[in-house]
Amino acid sequence: MILLILLTLMIVGCTSSDDRLVEMAREDTARQAESQRQMAELQKQVAEGTRQLAESDAKARENLTALQQDLRTDQAEIGRQRDQLENDRREIAAQRQRDPIVASVILDVGVVLACLLPLALCVYVLRAACRAGESDSAVAELLVQELVASEPRLSLPGRSSLPAIEQQAVVDPRPDDSLDDSGPPLG
Repeated sequence: MILLILLTLMIVGCTSSDDRLVEMAREDTARQAESQRQMAELQKQVAEGTRQLAESDAKARENLTALQQDLRTDQAEIGRQRDQLENDRREIAAQRQRDPIVASVILDVGVVLACLLPLALCVYVLRAACRAGESDSAVAELLVQELVASEPRLSLPGRSSLPAIEQQAVVDPRPDDSLDDSGPPLG
């Protein structure tokens, strides 16, 4: 009997214990399923984050490549401008050396022309005098006659004419004593 009671108790005790075990197993299974679901969700988020990171990295690399290309273009432009600036500097330096020489040549040519101008004028006057010859002497004689005439024929009517130059004997205003060129008596 005791054995029977013990056996009954064991059966009754095992049954209630089995229910608890079954219940615990169900809860554990539910927790594992929830944990696996959360793990799958977490892996999904990690995969999405990795994909976004890869896309961001690719965009960053594209931007970096574009910036490097822009930098190369800018460097090439700066190099071209530097070369142009160097060429301009050389040209200005050559011009600075050339300008004083040109100015000196212009000044020397001006001085030579200034010296030759009076000579050219003399040559022109001499040639004109040689060509005119007789006509100039005729004009000069006509003007002399006009100046000594009592009534000039060439003056304009209505204008007061200058009196004619009269022929007078040249009188020396010095007294007769002063005509002696012997100088003062030495004494």
